[in-house]
Amino acid sequence: MRGLRGRLRILASIAILVAIAVAVFYPQAAWNAIQLPLFAVFSTTRMVFAYLLSLVFAITYGATAATNKRAAVIMLPILDVLQSVPILGFFPAALVFFVVTFQGSPVGIELAVIFLIFTSMAWNMAFGVYESLTTIPVDLEAAAASFGLRGMLRFRLLALPAAIPKLVYNSILSWSNGWFFLVASETFTAFGGTYTRPGLGSFITNAGLAGDATGIALGIGVLAAVVLALDTIVWRPLGVWSERFRMETTGHEVPRVPSPYERFRWLPRFPRLRRTFWASAQPVVTRYRRASVRLDRTYSAHPKVLRDIRFLDLAMFAVILLLVVVAGVFGLARLFLSPLPPAAAELPRAAASSFVRLALAYAIALAWTIPLAAWIGRSPRGSRYLTPVLEVAASLPATALLPIIVGFAILVTASLGPAAEVSAVLIALFSMQWYLLFNLIAGVRAIPDDLNEAARSFGLRGRAYWRRVLLPGMVPSLLTGSITAWGAGWNALIVSEYIPFLNPPPHVSGLGYLLDIATFNKPLPDNEMILLTILTMIVIVLAMNKLLWRPLYKRASVKYRVEV
Repeated sequence: MRGLRGRLRILASIAILVAIAVAVFYPQAAWNAIQLPLFAVFSTTRMVFAYLLSLVFAITYGATAATNKRAAVIMLPILDVLQSVPILGFFPAALVFFVVTFQGSPVGIELAVIFLIFTSMAWNMAFGVYESLTTIPVDLEAAAASFGLRGMLRFRLLALPAAIPKLVYNSILSWSNGWFFLVASETFTAFGGTYTRPGLGSFITNAGLAGDATGIALGIGVLAAVVLALDTIVWRPLGVWSERFRMETTGHEVPRVPSPYERFRWLPRFPRLRRTFWASAQPVVTRYRRASVRLDRTYSAHPKVLRDIRFLDLAMFAVILLLVVVAGVFGLARLFLSPLPPAAAELPRAAASSFVRLALAYAIALAWTIPLAAWIGRSPRGSRYLTPVLEVAASLPATALLPIIVGFAILVTASLGPAAEVSAVLIALFSMQWYLLFNLIAGVRAIPDDLNEAARSFGLRGRAYWRRVLLPGMVPSLLTGSITAWGAGWNALIVSEYIPFLNPPPHVSGLGYLLDIATFNKPLPDNEMILLTILTMIVIVLAMNKLLWRPLYKRASVKYRVEV
């Protein structure tokens, strides 16, 4: 321990000397380096608030859609539409509801940024909750009913534990997606105005527009450091903890979650501070437990009142939805009654180009995620060593890897045109592949051990094991991952098809390029083209979900449901 601390002191001294040398020879870079830790705190705080909102939304929305079939008929298409709208499409809503309401104050802009990050996180998590609750084994549902578990008690003891594994994996993906669009969220343009809040995203954006390569490198480096630290301290322990909620009938060893202090044993422990904190937090924990018990008793004693409250909540949601639909219909009528902009003729060809690009990225992702997920899900050793690496890689946003992706594309191609195509496919691949991989891993791990033991006892190996056990167990998760991956792919078009950090900016024909050009058009954005482009994306996504994914998912949830 003393030797380790001595080496750390030597490294700290070297780091201080390097920092002094940089401050002397590169004062602007040193000033940026001083600001960046504070920017990292700002951005992480916004991400935390957006994630908490997404968590509440996902659990509420996903659970309602899974338990109320009538509501699901309306809620699932709405979720499909929201997932298909790229983050640029939410800029006007952020401006109207937050910036204008608060008259341009910093509070309103902060709320708008948090809302924009929320739109990049929530839909994937809601789909994860919905898939988990619709695939709960029938015998567990029957056991819960026989024990009289209803309402909030059933949710706490059955539904929420069943959703935790998929919710944790999808939270990792949503958190990564939030970093992906942080650059677009902290500096957004709507109705001719540009609104910026201090943070890593706005710092990287401003450095890119100014052509400051050193600033871009510093911003991306700090962003990567924050991502790695959060993955080590938060997401990796949560991933291990979620294994406690696997549905098993045979003996399953529950993994122990190492605390952050165990990972950093060489740091000071501050025992007195820890004891003081836990002593002050204990009354809060006690009050929460008592409140949850009172809530269960209240629900059991007054079920009619709570049903009325739920009905009122759904009625308010229906009224708001009706207002939004009416406003949208009037806006569309006004749009289509007026002459279409000249650029609208490019929409069919741009939609076809973007679709082919995403289909190629999806095929590449499937080719490597299915075998890797099968191996990781079945190999404890492979899971122990490879899952942390994959979680770290998934946590790094593609925006942080843009220089590497573009450099690789330029290296393997002869000119900027093909390089832009390769870059677009690679960025789409990076945005889609992790949704498939982690959903598939969760699907493989959800296969009960007794089913695997039965397969081994019957001699199922190789192709027969894949066909009769592994692939059927992966199908529901594959479809959920495919729906969310395609949604992320459509959103990533705004980053992959137009890269403003280079001069000249690499770009390819597609919906993302048209949306970027229309949004950042000078001096005012082209609102008609923005709306037409977003509508084109929504129509394509709804058609795919209605004609392909939903029928497959409905069939898989019945045919490939795993019973314990």
